[in-house]
Amino acid sequence: MSIFQTNSLPGRTVKTTEGAEFLWFSGTDYLGMGHNEDFRRLISEGLDLYGTHFGSSRNNSLRLSIYDEAESRFSDFVSASSAIIVSSGMWAGQIVMKEIEAVVFQHQESMKIRYHYAPSVHPALWGNDFVASSQSWESWAIETVEKINAASRDLTHIICSDAVGSPMVSQFDFTIFNSISDGPNTWLVIDESHSLGALGGKGNGLAGKFPTSLKQQTIFVSSLNKALGIPAGAVWGSKHVTDSLRKSPWYAGASPPAPAYAYALSRLLEKKVYEQTHAVLIQNIRHFSNRITALDLFDSVPDYPVFCSKNPAFFGYLLDYGIMASRFAYPSPSDAPVTRIAITALHQKEDLDRLAEVCKKFQNN
Repeated sequence: MSIFQTNSLPGRTVKTTEGAEFLWFSGTDYLGMGHNEDFRRLISEGLDLYGTHFGSSRNNSLRLSIYDEAESRFSDFVSASSAIIVSSGMWAGQIVMKEIEAVVFQHQESMKIRYHYAPSVHPALWGNDFVASSQSWESWAIETVEKINAASRDLTHIICSDAVGSPMVSQFDFTIFNSISDGPNTWLVIDESHSLGALGGKGNGLAGKFPTSLKQQTIFVSSLNKALGIPAGAVWGSKHVTDSLRKSPWYAGASPPAPAYAYALSRLLEKKVYEQTHAVLIQNIRHFSNRITALDLFDSVPDYPVFCSKNPAFFGYLLDYGIMASRFAYPSPSDAPVTRIAITALHQKEDLDRLAEVCKKFQNN
């Protein structure tokens, strides 16, 4: 595996510590918020107002109102009844997995729970009795529906899945779960880390793609430190779910994200900066996609910024032409590496044209 070091934040380009410069098509900063001037100004304002961190429990007797404000604006953005913000995306998933059974038992009489883990589901959603699946997502989903429909009525089912495939990108059809006959006894826990900010009409994720029959029992979690650029995580869904999580010792005992970032998140949402930047991202994705229509090189999803290839020679070929993508085993060292290209809102048309040109050369070799 090739490893490079840099002393600067990548944007359109990246310079390594050895002095080589590349066009940068990697990472998860899809909206380019790391270099967004509005974001930088708002972080500076937040630091002036709140300092560098808030060393306290969110459940303390003195509370910073900016967290509630940011959560309210965020829940409006993702069309949810309620949301909470925590320190990271990993913790957003894990606090749900630690408390999901308590949430279920508050609202259902069932005392038996069965988990159904989707293939390649992110470790943030690994919980009790986790078993990895080697099936395709569609086969797993169909089989899961069959198992749920054949199960006894005293069993509650918890389905855990990413919203979109990663690192090998793929699109999932969640309408399959409309066939579940025992909806009230089925819960969905969905990780939107790679879709929030990148997919949806305004970059607001895929909430509208999930079965309405399971709306009250669907819990979304996400890192905010990808497209949205906020070093934090979020959980959203029904208010009774977030209210339960707020009472959890896992919530009370965890430090919150820095309030300056909560301030920036609130103002970015208020000013619709994410929505505007998402429109630029979509233009860039379509510009690149239109130039590679004849290629059979990538796994991709319409209007999604990630393009993946399993060809082991592709990563090195891109490097030879001054383009850096990513290629590493994820999430564990034993997983097969994937060459992953990420388009961002920072890229210029000439960057995308250059990338398309090199991709065509590679396939025609």
